[in-house]
Amino acid sequence: MTSLSDYGPLFRDAYATLHGGRADEPPTDSGRRPDESLEEYLARSRGAALGRLRGRLESAEPPKDLRNAHGLLVRLLACAAEADAALAAQVGAYRCGNFQGSISHSDRLHSIVSESSHLDRELIVALREAEEGTLEALGIEEIEQTS
Repeated sequence: MTSLSDYGPLFRDAYATLHGGRADEPPTDSGRRPDESLEEYLARSRGAALGRLRGRLESAEPPKDLRNAHGLLVRLLACAAEADAALAAQVGAYRCGNFQGSISHSDRLHSIVSESSHLDRELIVALREAEEGTLEALGIEEIEQTS
């Protein structure tokens, strides 16, 4: 089991990545390939970053009080990568004039986004249920209100 002080940076990195990353971080990707559309590049580069982070999370043993939140965060990272890929596929199909395919990818994207929204609400609840002092030890000041 990892201590809260050791686990906190990993948790914060994953949470920040899901919510747009940190502005001061340089890109970790080598760049866009010559034959790659912008949508494909974004899905690939973000998918790779999400995959690395998910691997780090899956190999970490969270503190007991955060096991549920940890599992939800891992699932959210997987959903984010799926959503990026579905969006790239939707745009690609639309660009090629495959409107039925575009609609199909759009439906898949909607499903992923709905699942992610549900998981995010569960994560907020799980964090609120953590023992007193856990969030401060993680370096999280406050949890947004669910609606």
